[in-house]
Amino acid sequence: MGLMDWMDVARGVVKSVQRVQDQVGPLERMAIQAMGSPSSKNLDDNLLTYLLALAAFDSYTLSGNCRGSLTLMITQFQNLNGSNMQNKLQFGIYEISEGRYSGKKILAYRGTDVTGLVTLLQDISLALPSLSYLGQPIREAISCGVEDALEQKPDFICGHSLGGLIAECVCSETGIPGASFNAPGPWSILPIHNLLTGDKYDGVKFEVHLTRNDPVSLFGGFLGPECTHIGRPIWHSGFGSESDNVIANHKMNLMLSELEKGR
Repeated sequence: MGLMDWMDVARGVVKSVQRVQDQVGPLERMAIQAMGSPSSKNLDDNLLTYLLALAAFDSYTLSGNCRGSLTLMITQFQNLNGSNMQNKLQFGIYEISEGRYSGKKILAYRGTDVTGLVTLLQDISLALPSLSYLGQPIREAISCGVEDALEQKPDFICGHSLGGLIAECVCSETGIPGASFNAPGPWSILPIHNLLTGDKYDGVKFEVHLTRNDPVSLFGGFLGPECTHIGRPIWHSGFGSESDNVIANHKMNLMLSELEKGR
């Protein structure tokens, strides 16, 4: 099979899984609500959601190019020139520069760096959290994320993809509000696979944003996205399953563009 054939197969799988999710997801959410399971609340604030998305987008480069809305105050690099390779996480601390949230601080965790070994090991570890050695990198990253949040004391936390999962786990330990974007779900019904270590997210304003036909949003959780995040997911349309590259649905710039229109 050629590359185009494999892409056709990938699109077909993603489209089928999305169709199942559309049918099963609402029933799963009803069951969760009926059981009274802990859950975060929505921010219900388009401007704040956009600012969190902007910080999550910039966390990949830590360039501070945040359209005049955010000021980059503190950086911790990872896997970049001049960075400390011992850092488990890359993050930025941003101060909101204008509007009703002026002066508030956002801690944004970066997602996967495909050129760096550390985050790739964390991704592999995410799929195998029950194995003592292979499961160690992701658990160490979450622990470091909690420590960073307690040290920096941000008003909000956020992240995209792997960074979003870490943000959800940090919220579970600290109760800090925020948002995750196109992240795999950290919770599992099986304790050996569960990455959520706290319950302080219950009632906290923390939004979960996912994109339809995004492989990470769909395949990230053991029981599906409706059951594995700390809050009820908010779904975005993306490019659809007929796009030439379904991976494009996962990219943070697409999510940011959609949120910018609604702020």
